[in-house]
Amino acid sequence: MPFKPPFWSPSQAEAILFDWDGIIAETHLDFSALHEKYYGKKRAMLLEDSVHLAPSERKSLMRDLEETEIRGASEATLVPGASDVIAWTERNKIPWAVVSRNCRKSILLAAEKTSFKLPPIVRSRDDGDCVKPDPRALVETCRALGADPVQTLLIGDYIYDMMGARRAGMRGALVRERIEPDWDQWLEFSCGSMTSLRSELDSPGETVAWEYRELADTHGAGFLRKAASITALVPADDSAGTDIWTAKAASLGIGAFAVPDVPFSPRSWRANTSFEPGCMGASLADAIRSFLRVRFPLASVEPFSGRESCTELPRDPDEIEGFLLSRVKRDG
Repeated sequence: MPFKPPFWSPSQAEAILFDWDGIIAETHLDFSALHEKYYGKKRAMLLEDSVHLAPSERKSLMRDLEETEIRGASEATLVPGASDVIAWTERNKIPWAVVSRNCRKSILLAAEKTSFKLPPIVRSRDDGDCVKPDPRALVETCRALGADPVQTLLIGDYIYDMMGARRAGMRGALVRERIEPDWDQWLEFSCGSMTSLRSELDSPGETVAWEYRELADTHGAGFLRKAASITALVPADDSAGTDIWTAKAASLGIGAFAVPDVPFSPRSWRANTSFEPGCMGASLADAIRSFLRVRFPLASVEPFSGRESCTELPRDPDEIEGFLLSRVKRDG
């Protein structure tokens, strides 16, 4: 069942990117020996931090890393519930792909060992110039799928997956039994296994979108629902502060913005430099839509026709929260 903003469910994804190891194939990879050998047991990102190694050390690391992955892939098994989640994905005609930090050779070997049919699009660290959590790896995969990143769900089992999802403006589902305390700020949805994720897809629960989590903790679900039901009329002028006003209203859960039909000129951008420069010459609605798209993707932006039932929020951004709190209290 669909949920209205500011709530959502993994079942609403229009495209899904799956991590490989730990999500589809279980290879029991242990990189502790590599951390000890090359980084002195320091907490490091094996791939990204290798730029600080001497060229010969980096070459040795990459060789050892591939050997570790191949060794794990040679004994790979399917993660329980993974086939069921993918069957649900295909039955609902949701495009999907695999995105992994592993080498391609190990993915192909694990797929062969488990008799798993890989999708047409598989991105390994051997494909392209970047790997997750670099958002480009995820956005480029979405582009190959013909999918919109803000409508895409990334399913992974490690913090790098959730970091990548956040950076790419995607939704993220962490599938892992044990979660580190410092991961919480990145999390939106989590469950202990692919089997439990499959159950969630069948009987979805209401999840507060990541961008509204702190707001829900502070003011509660009633506040969120009230704010989401409001269509705010954006001030007609494009003077300095429209970007700040819009960001504040959106951060407080306003569900829709009705924007006067005025152009977004070079003068407008100079007064509101948080908006994308590429929107100059378009409409103010386009500028606001582009601005909110990756920050608050559940908020809708439409031109103001004069017929909508709109709410005029205070022009001072600092007064919007108090205004909304009074509305919630008034309406019960």
